[in-house]
Amino acid sequence: MSIFSMKKIIFIACVVSSFFSDAAIVVNINKGIMKPVSIALNLFDSTNSVKDKFLKVIKNDLQSTYLFQAISEDAFMQPLRGVNELPKFPLWKAINAQYLANSEIKIEQNKMVVSLILYDVASEIKVGTISVSGDAKEWRKIAHLISNSIYERVTGEKGYFDTKILYVSVQKTYGRKTHRLAIMDQDGYDHKFLTDGRTIVLTPRFSPNGKEFSFFSYREKIVNGRRIPLSASVYRYDLMQKRTELIAQFKGMTYAPRYSPDGSLLIFSLSNYGSSSIYTFDLVTRRTTRLTRGRCIDTSPCYSPDGKYIVFNSDRGGTQQLYIMDADGANIRRLSFSKGRYATPVWSPRGDWIAFTKFGSEGFYIGIIHPDGTGERMLTSGNLVEGPTWSPNGRVVMFSHQDYSRKEKIFSVDITGYNKHEIATPNNAIDPEWSGKRGLF
Repeated sequence: MSIFSMKKIIFIACVVSSFFSDAAIVVNINKGIMKPVSIALNLFDSTNSVKDKFLKVIKNDLQSTYLFQAISEDAFMQPLRGVNELPKFPLWKAINAQYLANSEIKIEQNKMVVSLILYDVASEIKVGTISVSGDAKEWRKIAHLISNSIYERVTGEKGYFDTKILYVSVQKTYGRKTHRLAIMDQDGYDHKFLTDGRTIVLTPRFSPNGKEFSFFSYREKIVNGRRIPLSASVYRYDLMQKRTELIAQFKGMTYAPRYSPDGSLLIFSLSNYGSSSIYTFDLVTRRTTRLTRGRCIDTSPCYSPDGKYIVFNSDRGGTQQLYIMDADGANIRRLSFSKGRYATPVWSPRGDWIAFTKFGSEGFYIGIIHPDGTGERMLTSGNLVEGPTWSPNGRVVMFSHQDYSRKEKIFSVDITGYNKHEIATPNNAIDPEWSGKRGLF
């Protein structure tokens, strides 16, 4: 059965009980620099079949945020043998644990059940009880779900460790580049190719329900040494059926299709005779509607989470800047006013920020700005950093980066501008897209 089969969904019986205390640790994740919370991860596995690799996934998940620091098991003064054994809190305080996650695994007839109790060590109270079950073959996903629950209880933010990343894998073979759509877990594991590389594929974008995505594809031919694109088309890929379907072909080059928040429309830019305008395409009626006009280049449109507004970049003011308009194309107003050129804006799932690419004489940047034009700041810089995409909780931005050896890689960075790190891929990688839904595949 494919990983995309709905039968593979893991059902969560999660946060069975939760208790609160005024003495509980408060983690402010909006601070730029903070000391990570120290957490002891105790796991009892009577079979000792998955303990080490299971704990490794949870540790990597939590520590990748720089908000947690896992205490080495070698320091434990009380190895707990199951969730029913009560911790002796002075022993956990002695190793400076702020939280204790005491868990156990049971595997019967290929079914895995993980139970966990989270304690605030200083207050000596239970702050959450978690139970997650599923196919034992899906142990990695179950571990991600446990990480989510710990992260959510401590920070108050939604976890994102069980999400997927779409991207375009680029490989150079015999002097020719091949582009293949690929999907992987947000930490780079469980990597799979979705297309064969016979056509150019770009800008994969998840649908709101997470069960499909759209992408742009075209064939090309060589004329007098120049690559000429042919048959530019917009497709969608059904992740459940592993099937590609042609959505539409348009006269002229089509760029960056994205779904509307309700999934009924695709919004994209269409280039003709030196200019580019923004259009929508109704996936039911197959009707195309033009939203912008003029001799300028309008491109990279993205809806706000509530569907009321669209952000895009345009050179209508003389330089390439960010603009916002109403969903029907009315009331266009400029968003950015700084030096440099802006591109690829994308709205945060929470609606509070818009991420963008900025480039100019000083280099390339990934930045964020509030929808009212305030608070603009750069998160990271580097050679050809571009194409930001948001984690489902709006906490982390992922992007592609070409280093000076021309290797294209995927990185992520926290919205505070800290914790930049690479997400490993088998080949060069561009155009990352973070799934907005958790645990669907």
